[in-house]
Amino acid sequence: MMNHAQSQPPLADAHIHLFADSFSLELRERHPEGELAQYEGLRSTYGIEDALVIGFEGDPRFAGNNAYILGLAAGRSWLHPVMYVDESTNSDRAAALLDRGYEGISLYVEPSRCASTGWMGWANEIFALADARRSILSINAPAATHATIAELAGRHPRARILLGHLGLPGVAPAPDSARLAATRDLVLNHPCWIKLSGTYACARPCDQDPHTASSAWMHWLLESVGTDRLIWGSDFSPALAHMTYQQTIALPPLQTLPPTAQTNIYGATLRRLLASGHQGQ
Repeated sequence: MMNHAQSQPPLADAHIHLFADSFSLELRERHPEGELAQYEGLRSTYGIEDALVIGFEGDPRFAGNNAYILGLAAGRSWLHPVMYVDESTNSDRAAALLDRGYEGISLYVEPSRCASTGWMGWANEIFALADARRSILSINAPAATHATIAELAGRHPRARILLGHLGLPGVAPAPDSARLAATRDLVLNHPCWIKLSGTYACARPCDQDPHTASSAWMHWLLESVGTDRLIWGSDFSPALAHMTYQQTIALPPLQTLPPTAQTNIYGATLRRLLASGHQGQ
């Protein structure tokens, strides 16, 4: 397992959130020092040298999160902010925001919206921007939207898509299920990376171990997609309502991988993506 105590290569966390007033009241009460101070402590404990901070403003409680995480990035070279966009953010505005120093774009896709012509036209412009800039495009999108994501990815192959939370395959995903046909097509036939984060979202109510229900799907990803396009992420701090930070790192299917594969998944691949920058030619 990659951790600082074992003198392994430093970690790079592909999916964290930082909110000015914490993600939830429960977590705020548990950690009154605030999320930034809490994560700084985790960085010291686990040797985390980089973190992709995913902006989210899809709830009125989190209005202003884009500006907040961009402000945090000043003077913190480890913190790489990714800006949240929705249909209220047109492509010109998104381009202007990228120029302010964001590493990429954060897109949350809802099945009820992505079927509409208006959403598809807007999303096509956002994908075109990510393609032109060769920008990171962090996408949280459930399996029901993956045919649409694949269509957009096919039009814009230079957009560097990072699928959050194992691709959000649903509860106890069976790798060969018909429900995941579009997901298999997306991850096998289009340029994207899959974040090994949010395993708790696959858990059934009776599961004691947050990893159990995601195990078969993660094994399929390792065998079919390969380790070069898998990247670890913690989903700090939302994940802490379901599991410890140590559990987000200790993913059982990864523990028997060769050291080089572990090094890539736990940090090297994300650092290569970050090093290439978000500005296109």
